[in-house]
This record gives sequence, C-alpha cells and structure tokens, in this order.
Amino acid sequence: MKFALPGAEWSLQFDEAAVSMLQRRMQRWSRSKESVGQLFTNDLTASTIVISKVTSLKARRASWSSVAFDPIEAMRQRQDLLQEGLYCIGLWHTHPEAMPTPSGTDERLAADHARAAISVLNGFAFVIVGNRPFPEGWYVGFHDTARFLKADFSRS
Repeated sequence: MKFALPGAEWSLQFDEAAVSMLQRRMQRWSRSKESVGQLFTNDLTASTIVISKVTSLKARRASWSSVAFDPIEAMRQRQDLLQEGLYCIGLWHTHPEAMPTPSGTDERLAADHARAAISVLNGFAFVIVGNRPFPEGWYVGFHDTARFLKADFSRS
C-alpha cells in the first residue's frame, strides 16, 4: 500500500510497525488529546520511501483539537536517529475526526518544515491520523515550500 503524488516518480509506504504505532495513537474517545511525532526512513533515494520508524514527541500543550511540541526536542530526536542512519522526512499528528484534513495551522507548520528541509528534501511529508482505520482515516500529504499536496492512496 503506497501513497503518491500525481505525476511523481516516487511513492511513500508505511511499514507494519509504523502503521501499528500510528493506529494506537488514534483519538478514539471524546476526551482524547491530539498526539504528535515524526516520520523516519533509512533511504531517501529509493523510488518507494518506506517509513520504518515513527516517533512520538512530548506535547508542550495538547487538547482535543490542537497540539504543540518542542522544536528543540524534535531536533534532538532527529540528531539521535541520524546516528542510526534514519532521516526525518515528516511529521504526523492526530485529529479527532474520521476523514481528517489539514487546518490552517497544519499548513503553516508543514510549510515551515518544508522550507527548513529544502536542502535535503523535495517535499516534507505531513500525516494526519483520523479516527478511522488506515488508510481511509489518514490524510497523507507533502509540502514542497509552495504547495500542500494530498497524496493518492494505491493498494499496489
């Protein structure tokens, strides 16, 4: 199961452990707070980029409909995992809805991270985990510093 942008020569895939971890973080109850974390791969050059590690970040502030994280902790986590050969290619967070879509805050966050990563990435992945199962309940998109594009899901 892959996600790809129309016309792109590459795709994004989540390994089983990544899907499982993100499914466990879904906001299933009305009192659940949003969660946030990062997405890592060990190969930036493959035609299919596989998310092989998903991490959580401690929320500085979290509610049912928003979450904020410490960028210093995120950077530290990236540096630590780079020592293991893992590259951060995106962020994930949860939304308390079945079919999530990015908020204005999400779009600004994705754009900021895309600009910061432009020297090594053509686009920054941004995943929103809704409260329906994978893949229907997930929004998978990419920001290329100019546009926020939704990826299409394919079972191939």
